[in-house]
Order: sequence, then structure tokens, then C-alpha cells
Amino acid sequence: MRSIVLFLLVFVATAQAQTPENDVASAATSQKTYRSTEVDVKPQLKDGMYTLSMFISDNFQFAKDIKNKKITIFSSFVIEPDGSMTDIKAFYVSVKDYIESNVVKIETQDQKLNEADQIESMKGETVRVLNLFKETWIPATKDGKPVRCLYNYPINFKIE
Repeated sequence: MRSIVLFLLVFVATAQAQTPENDVASAATSQKTYRSTEVDVKPQLKDGMYTLSMFISDNFQFAKDIKNKKITIFSSFVIEPDGSMTDIKAFYVSVKDYIESNVVKIETQDQKLNEADQIESMKGETVRVLNLFKETWIPATKDGKPVRCLYNYPINFKIE
């Protein structure tokens, strides 16, 4: 009986000690995050989306060994009501041969594995570059008020 009471006291003390941290964390994400289809006006960049495309083009560092590929990296991030970008993720990479594979071949299994690893590492590079982008967005609005909005952004590369 004593051990049960002691366990409950420790559990209650631990739960109370964690409550302020949880309140701070939940306060930051307590606002609903809308999808771009649910808002009245989608988030946008003041100078146009080409500024993001140009920034990525100027800052993305490619692996040297990737050749002959059309690559699309699917990324997402949240545009906050203050126009900042948060929760940046790269969640999928689509890869196709740029020129037919019978023209340009990867000869060994090691080369294929190396290329696959380098393509997968492009997700991390995407997150790195998007984190560097500090332009303020015009936030999405719903019912005339700025809201959090999930924004999906595909990034396309053609590497010869």
C-alpha cells in the first residue's frame, strides 16, 4: 500500500512539474493550422514566388555525383500570422532519368547506392536552404484575420 501511495505522489509531482512546459509548448501551437484550400487568401511573398525559387537556386548545394536526373523535392512549411516560416519539412523526393537510362548508365551497384544516398540527402539540404530564407510572407487570411497556414512547395531540378 505504501509503495502505491509513494508511486502516486511521485507521478502527481512529475505531472505538475511538466505542466508549465506543456502550457508554453501548446500556447505556440494552439492556433489552428489551416490548409491552403481552407483559407480565403493564400500566403504569398510580397515580391512574388520567384524570389523563393531564385533563393533556392542560388543557395542549394548539389551532390557532385548526381547526374541525368529530373528531381522533385516535396516540401512543406507553416506560414505564421506574423509572416514567418516555421515547421519546415522535406517529405518526399521523386526522381526520374533526364535522358533515357540506356544512353547514360550507372555501372555498379555501389554507384547506384551512392546516388540513392545523395538523392535522399537532398531532403536535408532542402530544409537547410528553406531555413535560410528570411523573407517575411504575407500571411493567409480567413474571415479577414491572419491565420497559420500549411504551405506545400515542390522544388524541381533538372540535372544533366
